[in-house]
Amino acid sequence: MHAKIVKSGVRWTLATTILRRGISLILFIFLAKWLTQTDFGIYRSFSAILALLTYLTHFGLDYLFLISKSKERINFLALLQTGLFVSAVITILLIFFGKTIGTYYNSAELGRILTYGGGLIFVESLRRIARVYAQKRFQFKELAIAETLNVFIYSLLCLGIIYFWRKAWVYILLFYIGNLGELIYLCIKLPPLPATLQKQVFSFKWLKHSCAYFKRNFQFLGIVSTINLLQSYSINAPVLFLGTMVEPALMGVYFFASQLIAIPIGMLNTSLSQVFFPVLAQSETAASVSGIRHYTTIVLKIGIPALIFYALILQYLVPLIWGDKWLSALPLVLYLVLFYGTSMLHNPISGIPYICRKPQWELLWNIVTLGLRIIALFLGMKVSFAFAILLFCIVSAFMHLAFYYLSLTLLKANLWQITIDLISNLPVLILIAFGCLYLWKFSVIFPLLTFVGYGLYLFLAEKDTLKEVLSLAIK
Repeated sequence: MHAKIVKSGVRWTLATTILRRGISLILFIFLAKWLTQTDFGIYRSFSAILALLTYLTHFGLDYLFLISKSKERINFLALLQTGLFVSAVITILLIFFGKTIGTYYNSAELGRILTYGGGLIFVESLRRIARVYAQKRFQFKELAIAETLNVFIYSLLCLGIIYFWRKAWVYILLFYIGNLGELIYLCIKLPPLPATLQKQVFSFKWLKHSCAYFKRNFQFLGIVSTINLLQSYSINAPVLFLGTMVEPALMGVYFFASQLIAIPIGMLNTSLSQVFFPVLAQSETAASVSGIRHYTTIVLKIGIPALIFYALILQYLVPLIWGDKWLSALPLVLYLVLFYGTSMLHNPISGIPYICRKPQWELLWNIVTLGLRIIALFLGMKVSFAFAILLFCIVSAFMHLAFYYLSLTLLKANLWQITIDLISNLPVLILIAFGCLYLWKFSVIFPLLTFVGYGLYLFLAEKDTLKEVLSLAIK
């Protein structure tokens, strides 16, 4: 693994992600006061549906472009032509079927937004293409600045408008205006496409070449596209599946809980995943395994314990900031520790099956994962919405670990050593979870003692790990 590229990329993305998450948290405090649970639920349902449809606009060509070492020009041309054409088709279909989808999700307002706002898929598709282009060129600095500009635009607009116009569709529109700002910035800062390539994008002759290229790689692209769709639906199953069974207000409660708990995880996962994939694609196997093991140590000793402490703090902060409005989200916050904690082992290395040219293994994993998650949600709803989310998180945690082992198996790593690494850290994690997320109900002294004790342990016995974490933010 190119250590300097990874460190530089992670440093830039982590630093800007901290800034973005800080701004987003401040904005979220106000939005959660101004908007209702139903507004949040409509926004979350719309964004999940649009994300699912956006994967259809690329047919896996974005991943093929990232890992390709030849024919990059025709690959990118095919990606761009496909993105524009399929986005147009989806926009037209949503005009006719948007309201039907809204009815399916128990919201007439969602149906209207899908009908009149389907064209936003052009923004999402082109933004993904621009981001892939930046990743391919290892231009992580420009990518990080673009994402930060996105958040600035979106946050300023929300703070200035939503207080006076508290509508779900306004919230959605402002969010995607921020994404449009990111796209425009990347188009300005990234090296311009050759003039001949720009002309070929709208050429019927070159569309035939793109179709021929698609046919040659059909098996790989078909598997990748299926994986992306399954994965997008699977991750958003509490919204896309349960949303057909409950009112949007409950989706809003889930969105509130997942947004809060995901703030620190998003910093790490976003910073690493967009750097790891393109760099791993160009690295030797031994270096990749070494880098993953090193990252795993950081997650187990710093990442997951920090998430547990953060979830505990939220139990006090939520009623303090928002009163009784979002109390029903507090149990979900604790359950989601399982999901997001284990996702730190899964997300940054999720591209390994592609890199190893074994996407069929990830396809199988996604099929099994989706099936188990749907079963968990369906059975859980027979008890309550909260219990359905708990079962979803337990199943997800197990499958995240299964994917972690699958990836390292493809890299031919020593699984015994990997297992020893995980097991050796498990007792400490259980102790921290027990001390913080269970005993806090009896007295705040227990989590405080746990926090202080673990902090001393890190300072005395894990100085190297602490230095490594600090080195990501400090040059």
